[in-house]
Amino acid sequence: MQALEPLIHQSPTTKKLIAVIISAFLSIFFLSRLYVYLVLGHLAPNLFVTIRGVHIHHFAYGFFILAGVGLYLLIKHPAPDSKTFYWVAWFYGLGLGLATDEFAMWFRLEDNYWVRQSYDAVIIVTLGLLNIAYFKQLLNWLKEMLLTFKNWTKKGL
Repeated sequence: MQALEPLIHQSPTTKKLIAVIISAFLSIFFLSRLYVYLVLGHLAPNLFVTIRGVHIHHFAYGFFILAGVGLYLLIKHPAPDSKTFYWVAWFYGLGLGLATDEFAMWFRLEDNYWVRQSYDAVIIVTLGLLNIAYFKQLLNWLKEMLLTFKNWTKKGL
């Protein structure tokens, strides 16, 4: 349960970091959707990467960004209130937005960009981040549920 403690502590820094993540997340989601619409309408150049006939979807870039952010945080350990940490939060939101924008593609393993599950995933991720930042009661309830489950597993129920 110690792992949940940093999430439950809702400091102004945590709220600012979540705001940065949500801003980058929603911005890249809307920009990627807009860009795809513009390309399909022949109003923007097609800059999509294709290697040997295989289109590289932008969720792959999102996964690489998320992996890079995770590795950076593991190696560097920047202070949570530093400017560097805010940049890391921004890149995290960017990677999360790119990956989530095409959630239905990697979840269903179908090449259909327009499936509703991607929109649902964006809404769920946004609400989840807002819950972490602002809804301490929900987090405390989750903590109690996890403790209860942990106690049940110890008792063999």
